[in-house]
This record gives sequence, C-alpha cells and structure tokens, in this order.
Amino acid sequence: MKVKIMNEMKISVRSLVEYVYRGGNIDNRFRSSSSLMEGTLIHQHVQREYKGEDEKEVFLKTEFHCGDMKIIVHGRCDGLLKTDKGVVVDEIKSTSMPLDELTEESFPVYWAQAKGYAYIYALDHELDEIHVQVTYVQKTTKEKKRFIQTCRFDELSAFMEETIAAYTSYARILVHIREEKTKSIPDLDFPFPSYRPGQRKLAGAVYKTLKEERNLFGQAPTGIGKTVSTLFPAIKAMGDSDTERLFYLTAKTITRMTAEEALALMEEKGLRLRSVTLTAKDKICFQEETICQPEYCEFADGYYDRVNEAMVDILRNETRMTRNVIEAYARKHRVCPFEFSLDLAYIVDVVIGDYNYIFDPRVSLKRMAQEDRKETALLVDESHNLVERSREMYSAELSGGPFYDLQELYHGGELAEAIEYVSAAFDYLLKEHKGKESFILEEVPGMIEEAVEHFITKAELELREEPERHENDLLLETYFAAQNFLKVMQLVDDHYVIYGTIEKNDLLLRLFCVDPSYLLREVTKNYRASVFFSATLSPFAYYKDMLGGKKEDYILQLASPYDYEQVDITVQPLSTRYKDRERTSVQLAENLYTMVDNVKGNHLFFFPSYHYMELVYAEWLKRNRQGKKYRSIIQSQGMTEQERDDFLGSFQEGDKQKLVGFAVLGGVFSEGVDLRGDRLNGVAVVGIGLSPTSMERNLIKDYFNEKGKPGYDYAYVYPGMNKVLQAGGRLIRSEKDHGAILLVDDRFLTNKYLSLFPPEWSHYQVGNGSKT
Repeated sequence: MKVKIMNEMKISVRSLVEYVYRGGNIDNRFRSSSSLMEGTLIHQHVQREYKGEDEKEVFLKTEFHCGDMKIIVHGRCDGLLKTDKGVVVDEIKSTSMPLDELTEESFPVYWAQAKGYAYIYALDHELDEIHVQVTYVQKTTKEKKRFIQTCRFDELSAFMEETIAAYTSYARILVHIREEKTKSIPDLDFPFPSYRPGQRKLAGAVYKTLKEERNLFGQAPTGIGKTVSTLFPAIKAMGDSDTERLFYLTAKTITRMTAEEALALMEEKGLRLRSVTLTAKDKICFQEETICQPEYCEFADGYYDRVNEAMVDILRNETRMTRNVIEAYARKHRVCPFEFSLDLAYIVDVVIGDYNYIFDPRVSLKRMAQEDRKETALLVDESHNLVERSREMYSAELSGGPFYDLQELYHGGELAEAIEYVSAAFDYLLKEHKGKESFILEEVPGMIEEAVEHFITKAELELREEPERHENDLLLETYFAAQNFLKVMQLVDDHYVIYGTIEKNDLLLRLFCVDPSYLLREVTKNYRASVFFSATLSPFAYYKDMLGGKKEDYILQLASPYDYEQVDITVQPLSTRYKDRERTSVQLAENLYTMVDNVKGNHLFFFPSYHYMELVYAEWLKRNRQGKKYRSIIQSQGMTEQERDDFLGSFQEGDKQKLVGFAVLGGVFSEGVDLRGDRLNGVAVVGIGLSPTSMERNLIKDYFNEKGKPGYDYAYVYPGMNKVLQAGGRLIRSEKDHGAILLVDDRFLTNKYLSLFPPEWSHYQVGNGSKT
C-alpha cells in the first residue's frame, strides 16, 4: 500500500493563479477557441526564435508550509531567456484579440503565472532580481507583442505568500476530500456478493495495467459487467499507486449512466471520492440558444467572479456530480453549467464523459498539465467506436459554397475582400479540375491556405464588434469551419488523404484522416495508463492496430460468461444485396414472421438501411394485418431523446401480446441497449453490416492495401461485422436470459464471416429462425 501524505497538496502554477486571480481577468476567447494543438504550435513558433543559451519548457517546483499543510507548487515555464540584463522568464499566450488592443494591464492572471515561475527560479538560483515577460501571439497573423517587467525577489516573495494565503482555505478542502478518498479505498470491497465468470480476471488485468503504467486492450463479452470490472480495480489502484484520477470515456449516454451507477454502488460500500459527469454544452445549456456571451447570458456574465464559491459549495456537499447535481449548483450560484463541469473536471477523482474530452484536439481538456496527465488513467468503454469517431475528430473539410453565399451579404470593406479572396481561390481550383467528380491532392494549395487565414483574421474583427448578432449566422459557422480546417492542416501527414469533390459547381476540400492510430497513440502516451475495452473488439488484431496499440501492450480476450444453450443461432442464407432486396423482401418478411411465431417473447429486427427496413416493414404489416397478432414499432430518422426512450420503454416483460421492433443496424438501438429478461427474446440481423461503397471507404481500402494489410476487410468487413456482433449482443444480458438470434444473409456462411463469429455462435444452424 502506497502511503500518501494527507496534508500535502500539489498544484500547478497555472491552476494556482487562475483560482486566485481569474475573477474577470481571463481572456474568454483564449479559453474557448484555443486548442491544445494550436497552443502547442504557437509556443513552438515563439520558442524556435530563442537563442542558443535560452531554455524552453523548464520544469520548476517549490514548497510552501502553511501550518500543518505543505503546498507543492510546480509547472513548466515556457522560456528562460539569458540576456545581458539578466534572466527573463517568458510566458507565451495566444489570443484572438488584435494586438493593438492589448495593454500591459489587460490580463493580470497571465502576469501572475509568469511571476510564479519567476519566484521559483529566483529562489532556486538566489537571485535578487529577475525579469518577467508576457509574449502575446495573435493566433491568425502570428504577430507578437511583448511586455516586460523587472521584479525584485522580495516583491515576488510577498506576491507568492499572498497568493498562497488566498488559496490555503480552498487547499484544505481539497486535502480533506483527498483524505476521505485515500482512507476509504483500502477497505473497499467488490460491490457485489461474488464475481461473475471472467470479472475477476478482467479486474486483475486492469489493476495490473495501472500499477505498471501500461496499456491494456480487452475484449469482455456482454454480460461480464465491464463497467464495474474496470472502475473498481482502477479505484483500488488509486490507493496503491501514483494514479490520482480516472477518466471513464464512452460514446453513449446510457453507458455514462452505468458508470454513475457503479460509483453509487461503491459509495454504498464506503467509497468516498468525487466524480463529475460531463454533458455536451448544447444539452446542458440553460438558455434557449447557446450564446456564450456575457451580454446575452447571465450565467456567462461574471462567471469567474462566482465560480470559486460554487466549487467550494459543491465539493463540500456532493460526491457524485451528475448532470442534475451540476445544474442545481449552477443555478444556485448563477454560473454556466458546462464551464462549471469543466472546471470541476480538473479537480475531481473520476471524470465520466465522451471520448472527445481527451482525444479531440478541438475539445480536449486543454488546461491539464503534463504532470497531471502522468497521474491520470484512461478507461475507454465501447472502444470499437473510437476508430470511426477518431477519424472524424482528426478530419476537416471546407466548401466554397458558404463563401459564395457570404459574398451576397457583405459588400465593401476588408471582410468582403477577404471573402472574395477565398471564393476566388476555390474558383481557381474548380476550374483546374473542371469535369471531375473528385480528385486527390498532394497538399492543400498555398492560395487556399493563405486566403482562409486572411478570412479568419477579418472575420474575427467583425465577430468581435457585435458577437451576439452573429451567434447563429452564416459568418460564424463559416469562421469556425475555416478555423477548424487550418487547425487540422497542422496534423496532416502520410496518415491523411487530401481530396476534393465537385457537385453542382461547388467544390468541397477534405482533409481525411485515413489512419487515426498514430494520433490516438500520441494522445495516450501522455497518460499514466490506458484500458481499451469492449464486448466486440473482433478481430482483435485489427482493433488493437487501429486504436494505436503497441507490441508491448497487454491484451485480454475473455470467453462469454453464458452457457451456449442460452441462445439459438440460426443463419438464413437469403441474399440481402442491394440488387436483390426488392425480390427477397416478401420472403424475408415471412421468415421474420415465422421466427416471431416460434420464439416466445418480444423481438428486435435490425436492417442495413431505413429504406430496406421500411420495405420489409410494409410486407410485415400486410402479413400481420390479417390477424393483428403482434404489436410492432419502427425506428424513424431523427428521433428525439424522448422518442428513443419511448421506443425502448415499449419492451416490457409479461405483456400478453408480443412486441416486434424494427431498427437500423449500427444505430442508437443496436449498441448500449440493455433489455434484460423477457423484455427481449429474439433478435434478427439482416445483412452483414457493410457500409455502402464510397470514396472514403475506398481510400481506406487502398491505404491499407499499400501497407500490406487486408484493405477491403479494414474498410468494409471488420467495421460491418462489428455492427452485427453489437446487435446480437442486445439479446443475452444476464445469466437468466434465453433467446434466439437469426442472421439473414448467405455471406454469413462463407469462411471469411464464419471466422469472425464469436465462440458462443459456433453452434449455429442453417434455417429460417423457426426453432424455439
């Protein structure tokens, strides 16, 4: 058991000064629109200008003793410049503001951060005097503006003592809640009377992974209880290692709720730690329109003046800060609930949220210091989803159409000229590839990059004048798209394909991340440990490869905890190919009807497209209308959250009349849905899950073929079969569940697909789903 000093608190210089000095003094544009990727590039841009003896990213640390408490202050100084006049501490900040609007007094919090580093350096080197510099870099133009002050050591010492004094009462709260956590973990028992088959093995692997600072790729079939089997050992490892916090990452709301429930169970067993659930801004925002401007939103206006009090209040009184809890305290203290939850994420022990808070360079938690990442472990649930999600995160596109529309709205002035400049660049590219539907580029043309950069500069000036006027208009939308395009451009390498498509005289330019594995690996290497787990990481080598796995990473593949006799697997060799669907729709409806006739309880049928589903549903209704024997419901496009809940809520045990649901394969009902017992007894999966042939899928195929890997399988077969496995996994959810799965497609009986069947499907029979 690792012994932790209870009255010791570690904090970065940046977090310290933000807590004490940020009231009204933080550049909102810096915080909301900057990204980790962009900030790093700007820092590197400035640091490249340093001279030979200058140092960059210098780690500094010191201690303060406040009664019985020790506060360790640490951080990385952007630059230490050795000049004729002495040492200069350089703090680099990017900003969207025009530099002529910045004065030395603009942002005291940045001076406070620089002075914190200056104090530590001067203390370590026994300097009586040191120079402090803040270097502002305009994000678009890369122009720089510097302010410099000369500080005596006694002034810096007094400043830091005052800062520490202002922080101490809050630090005592943090020490107290950490003490509660540390004392509660050793005696924490598994929150169930016993382990299910496979649970202990998974829990042991997760614990070992965190203790040894490794990565783990684990396939744990449905029913093992993956959430508690990863959270429980990870929390136990927090007591025995330098792991200070956990991120439980998932793409689905329902799996976030499962993580919350697991923490609640452990709390009943005596666990005392703090967790926060992050909810998307547009879902948690209190306003009808999400306009994050003080002039429009009372929760944004003066946020930094009230958030410290709100944080103290919630940390003293709550442990599990779910969406409802966050909203209640946000209303009480009149703070933005989204920003409030983000601020708490840097403090609490467990963060539950979407993948993008860690992996998306545009959304990730930017203020987490490198040292904090090394004390943080990632638990990535349903990680098969991360492959396609990361492709989208690391891709970007820009179309000429919005700029043509903006030309109609803006006439005269610098913004109009900038819009025209971009339009002209797209026109040139359009003429160069006239007559083509698509084309590949080696790189983004310089004229496009230059024009887009110029547009961003002028658009920012316009948006700053009257921000509320543009919150939902075309200029703002185009500005964000252009900004995102330039950010992703910085990532483009041989893992990307740059292509253009032309439709109705409009050109779209796309930076397509064909292989996200490198970027995912670059993210995870910054964290203490990562656990990627899912019920369907099959084929295993493919998912480990695509998720950035390395040879030395741990792997774990668990068998299903259920008896094979709990489920009947039937393959119906009927063609579901696009060209055959009209012809076979009547027969398919008959087969599905036969299955419902012969298998007890409710059923859920999955189809590869809405059109195909509706075609078969019409035939089903013709058959069912004769006796109105079964109730049926069908998924519609664009269902609201309430409509989705109502759809699932229709599946109930004990109903005298069977219910049959029609849904889309790969949609919201084929993953993360838990219909235990007799709520669901039969599942049919129509088709092998292949995505329609497309340019991007073919680019993926060609890319991996060139790498000596099975390109077609990487692009089409493996992602498609994963959808099938996920849909089939909706059936058996507990030790008492029984039912039948019908797989409809003749290709399921080929060697390629049979080799992808999980072991528990190996006892399949060929037929029409009529077996009870």
